[in-house]
Amino acid sequence: MTIAQLDGSTGTRPTMPDSTPTPASTTPPGGRRRVLVVDDNAEGRRALAKLLSLYRYDVTAVGDGASAMEALRESPPPDILLTDMMLPDMDGREVARAASGLVPKPLIAMITGWDFGDEVPSHEEWGIDLVFLKPVNMSDLVAALNPPK
Repeated sequence: MTIAQLDGSTGTRPTMPDSTPTPASTTPPGGRRRVLVVDDNAEGRRALAKLLSLYRYDVTAVGDGASAMEALRESPPPDILLTDMMLPDMDGREVARAASGLVPKPLIAMITGWDFGDEVPSHEEWGIDLVFLKPVNMSDLVAALNPPK
């Protein structure tokens, strides 16, 4: 699996199980960041939320677009949005576009099982910063959520 960044770079999915960083080594600088996870797969949503919590994120997890839109209206807005593309009531791109209008704008990542091949969606078109292919590799995800300063 790969992670596709909108600058065109990709990284390959690590194959060694010991490549996952320990939660203590990846604590976000400056405290806990708020993450909104949007995925209609309850098991996947719970697992991702639990793992992000272990990495010291404050996580809100919802299973549909309407709940995501409601969560985006709450104050303060999330620092990070992780949304599935295919939601039961709307396209995850709608959630991403709504989040891209927030001030401050959160980091927006699309999580999908769709393989885009060489056609990585553009930020302008979808309002997203990153694309992660399922199954999401936590090493890649945490590294992308905590870029080097």
